Amino acid sequence: MQIELLLAALGAATAAAPQPEAGEQNVVVTGIRTQDYRDRLAACLARRCPTDEDADATLALAEALFLTGEYGEARQTVRESIGRNRRRAADYPEPVSDLFRAHSRLSRHLGFDDQAARSANDILRALQAGLPQEDHRHFTARLEIADLQMTMARYPGARRQLAELAQAARRAGREDVAIIAELRALWFSYVVAPSGTAKSRLTGMARLTAPDERIRSIGARMVLARIYRAEGDAAGAEALLAEVGRSGSSARRRLIHSPAYQLSQQEVRFEQDQDIADPATYRVGTGLRSVTENYEDKWIDVGFWILPDGHVSGLEVVRQGSGTAWAGPLIDSIRGRVYSTAGEPSYRLERYTFTADYRDGTGSHIRRRSPRGRIEFLDLTTPDAPPAPAPIQASPS
Repeated sequence: MQIELLLAALGAATAAAPQPEAGEQNVVVTGIRTQDYRDRLAACLARRCPTDEDADATLALAEALFLTGEYGEARQTVRESIGRNRRRAADYPEPVSDLFRAHSRLSRHLGFDDQAARSANDILRALQAGLPQEDHRHFTARLEIADLQMTMARYPGARRQLAELAQAARRAGREDVAIIAELRALWFSYVVAPSGTAKSRLTGMARLTAPDERIRSIGARMVLARIYRAEGDAAGAEALLAEVGRSGSSARRRLIHSPAYQLSQQEVRFEQDQDIADPATYRVGTGLRSVTENYEDKWIDVGFWILPDGHVSGLEVVRQGSGTAWAGPLIDSIRGRVYSTAGEPSYRLERYTFTADYRDGTGSHIRRRSPRGRIEFLDLTTPDAPPAPAPIQASPS
């Protein structure tokens, strides 16, 4: 059992995304030549390359297109490769599952939520087709399905997937993974019902002292620290994190606190003076027209340093699509984040996309954007030289 595995997984459950190890440096990707990647894929297909090479070339092109904001072409490129290779999952389970993973993520950024959910399930099916004995790859896929179900407010599906993960992990002799699933389920329960029993159960777990309960105890403290922060008890969160730090369990930079924000809606126009934050305003029969945002090409790449004391400094938008008026509250929230402490600064590069789900229009089969916008996230951090010298100030910018 590895404490590092537990904390990494909990970081994914309770923060925006997994954080890099302290000391890693990172770089903004610039000067992307997408034609080079197109040529590579075309050459691969011309010689009828095997599934693994097809998937590698496809994903390289899709990544380059995504980074330059060509979401639609990136998704179509992956869809075409899935069409060529989905029947080869028994022979190439990992490459095919990677294609489904990319399709799921791209679909979420474009607002095709139902297709994203189907592809997330296909990740696991592809692995099962070629790797019937469940291992870490299957466990990761199950966690991804649960997280997506939770993000889409499909709470019963998320809980069911986590329960199945715990059972599969125990059958494989991986009690550490089973504990991850149980702790994540408690976090989900708290999100759905903050006044329920999740917090008290986590408190009981955090007090466990037996050596064989160490993973459960440390994991419970991490989730409780997140809860305390959400409830405004910064001192309680810091005390719990100090206990975890003294255990010497991990040097991973974990997101401890991220201020809440509400999306800007400057581009929306109303027929009456109503609050767009309330989706009930736009029910049929209110006399209002269906109000939707223009979500095309709305993305930014944000780079920033995490100082040793855990605060954010040197934040800048290093790349963007068309129009960033929506991003102001998000950027303010990132500036206010608090990460776990470390001995030296580390750099982060993150992609955020302003999008919304497609839904069938009332009385029509024409699919339209939901009036409820959201932010999709992807970690672009890569090990490399930093883009600029590390800041020396000791307080957040």
